[in-house]
Amino acid sequence: MPRVTLSLATVLVLFLLAVSSAIPSWAGESEKKCTAATQECLNKMTEMLKTSGWVGIEMETDEALGKYRLTKVIPGSPAEAAGLQPGDLLFAMYGIEFTEANGEKLKAARQEWKPGQEVSYTIKRGDMNKEIKLTLAPMPADVMAQWIGRHMMEHAQLANVAEATP
Repeated sequence: MPRVTLSLATVLVLFLLAVSSAIPSWAGESEKKCTAATQECLNKMTEMLKTSGWVGIEMETDEALGKYRLTKVIPGSPAEAAGLQPGDLLFAMYGIEFTEANGEKLKAARQEWKPGQEVSYTIKRGDMNKEIKLTLAPMPADVMAQWIGRHMMEHAQLANVAEATP
């Protein structure tokens, strides 16, 4: 199962990966290919991610449930401070259930994330539902570099395909 590191920004880059993928259109990355020039894309991503709020989790889709299961909580992150744990199932954000039908609502909510903002999740831990509130942090530089680097690799791959196409 693919892993997603959240702050997404997918969530944009979940939303860029929970909602984008519709979250993972949330959390951050979408299935659409970037058509911007490489430098333009780099500049836009850097500006967007510098001002985006960060959660600090990695997750994967639980196919059977259609929800996101936390696989890792980054030490020192807002997620760790709020008490999120690996194995938690993300059920809803701001009361909006993570479903494909709610993808656009979740993506819109995620795009508004800023450092210092409070985010409310409903999680399932075992047989219990729990409300978790956390305060978003600025995205760490190493996380930002990783996301941008991954996306720039997509640009390089697209350039290679374009060059190989007669």
